[in-house]
Amino acid sequence: MPNQTNSKRISISLNPELYAVVSDLAHLQNKPMSQVVVGILEEMHPMLEMVRDGLNEVKKGTDPKAVLKKFGSDLILDGSEHLGELSKEVKKL
Repeated sequence: MPNQTNSKRISISLNPELYAVVSDLAHLQNKPMSQVVVGILEEMHPMLEMVRDGLNEVKKGTDPKAVLKKFGSDLILDGSEHLGELSKEVKKL
């Protein structure tokens, strides 16, 4: 979790379906909804950086197909890494 002294606050609105999922996750984990959302965003941080970097490249004039190709290959590599980690965790069960 981020340090409370240097954290930035935002307000968000969720559609009812998304709100229900986040609410259920919070209840099941016995955590506040804001902590669940922050946890999800922290897990997605590398992916969000890739999207940001790709959009910056397109904005600079890089061919969108080239950016998408790189994004896709990075996504596959990252997904494979996470799948390997998940496999190890499942084997421990």
